[in-house]
Amino acid sequence: MTVQVLGDGDVQRLITMSESVEVMAEACRRHAAGTQAAPARLAAPLEWGQLVFTAGAYTNPTGGRIGFRVYDMEHFGSANRDELVAVFDTTDGSLVGLVAGSALGPLRTGAIGGVAVDTLSRADAQTLGLVGTGKQARTQLQAACAVRRFTRIRAFSRTEESRREFCREMSGTVGVDIEPANSAQQAVSGADVVICSTVSNSPVLEADWIEAGTHVQNVGPKFRDSSELPSALYERANVLVTDAPAQLADYGDRFLVAGTPDAERVVSLGEVISGDAEGRTGDDQVTLFCSLGLAGTEVALADRLLELAAA
Repeated sequence: MTVQVLGDGDVQRLITMSESVEVMAEACRRHAAGTQAAPARLAAPLEWGQLVFTAGAYTNPTGGRIGFRVYDMEHFGSANRDELVAVFDTTDGSLVGLVAGSALGPLRTGAIGGVAVDTLSRADAQTLGLVGTGKQARTQLQAACAVRRFTRIRAFSRTEESRREFCREMSGTVGVDIEPANSAQQAVSGADVVICSTVSNSPVLEADWIEAGTHVQNVGPKFRDSSELPSALYERANVLVTDAPAQLADYGDRFLVAGTPDAERVVSLGEVISGDAEGRTGDDQVTLFCSLGLAGTEVALADRLLELAAA
């Protein structure tokens, strides 16, 4: 038995961001249709670490896939941390292949963000504001630019050097000159789309900085004791959406707005795409996407990569 194993170089070489966004959109549609199982993450605390598993399965016209992603939460912030995604065939249980490294995770999260921007932001969105310039910000930016034609992009992070390096690097990647902002408020002022992808334990912006008609993405922390956005922004948003309702339910009382009317307003991204839930209905509405990571999307993206590698 020969098992196909892909690494970061293969991930970066084989698939475009636009195609990755479409793979994620299809997964969201399957989830809404009930043909993709997407349970909450599972944690296995161990003496020398904590393995976190995201398992998922889905059916498609050619059969189906089941699999998981696993990583060590103990070293979540490590530059050397890797993840493993395993893909199995649901028809016979055979192992289709493995994807290992650190590239697939941010690509998948960014591509889901692209689906959210495409679904929830105004069609004429032209200005993008970024707060946070780490690994997740890079793929979120690429995905946003894959679904909207931004003419102005501003970015802010706490460290000036990393902020300016991000702007230099990513300007070439997306083909738009990205302006380094001097503050988070300057980055989001007048923006049609705002993406927050930080690790901040406290809010990095204020609700009244967000103008009518803006779409906001909450990629980073979203807990009562640790959140990059203020609860007032959830309260202000006309539309609240998440990609992973089961994961949100698993958070329970830890979720930033748990126990409030706002928690009851959160709808599924897949159901917005399918028309079973209401998304943006007016250009002056504020929409907010709570990014949690729909289970099974890692498997779907890995499967597409394995398919492309075998072609």
